[in-house]
Amino acid sequence: MPTPLPTLTAELRDQWDLLRSRLDDLDDDVLAEPSAVAGWSVAELVAHLGRAMAVFSSCEPQPTDVEPLPLEEYVRGYAMGADEISRGTKALAAELGDDLLPRLDELAEAAFDRLAALTESGPDAVVLARRGPITVRDLVLTRIIELVAHGYDLATDLPAPAPVDAGARKIAAEALLDALNRASGYDLQVGDEAAWIKAATGRITWPDAVAAAALRPEYLSDGLPDVSRFLPLI
Repeated sequence: MPTPLPTLTAELRDQWDLLRSRLDDLDDDVLAEPSAVAGWSVAELVAHLGRAMAVFSSCEPQPTDVEPLPLEEYVRGYAMGADEISRGTKALAAELGDDLLPRLDELAEAAFDRLAALTESGPDAVVLARRGPITVRDLVLTRIIELVAHGYDLATDLPAPAPVDAGARKIAAEALLDALNRASGYDLQVGDEAAWIKAATGRITWPDAVAAAALRPEYLSDGLPDVSRFLPLI
């Protein structure tokens, strides 16, 4: 049974609040350093969090006859739009400048206010977001996945533990697993949530994911198939 939309929005808020609280630990020297995301400084990665949330503020409801993209198809658009994402992130970081965290808070609160309005139409309502039409429920899932993945990216610049909420991590892992199972035709299960999320989002290789027992087959006797050709999902 799908996770209810109110639960998803609550987990998104929990992940945001945890991540935001840990950003206060970043000093100016760290913000200027390269981040775990190639080509971005830590400050640019932080700015990207605001850009990720701002999708709620910019999307528009669509007529009931508009067909939404499946989650896995929507997130595949990230790779095709990588250059535009990078340009937008760097431009936003430059715009936020020395007011990075206060402005980030403004973007986030505007996003959550807009999300509250969007959810009134229900989880299956379709909105037009940056990568195409998508249901409100799936759009919230994409934001959870993104904040969790970037939580692990930022973990290299923050004291342990990684700024990832346990509930949000579980939801992200299951959503990515569902996407993989639909794409591959397999019926795999999550073994290690963190390792699977990192593999699904291209943070670690498939051999590393296997070594970390990121996934497991439904029945141990089946063995774990090689799904590397489907990865990364994002």
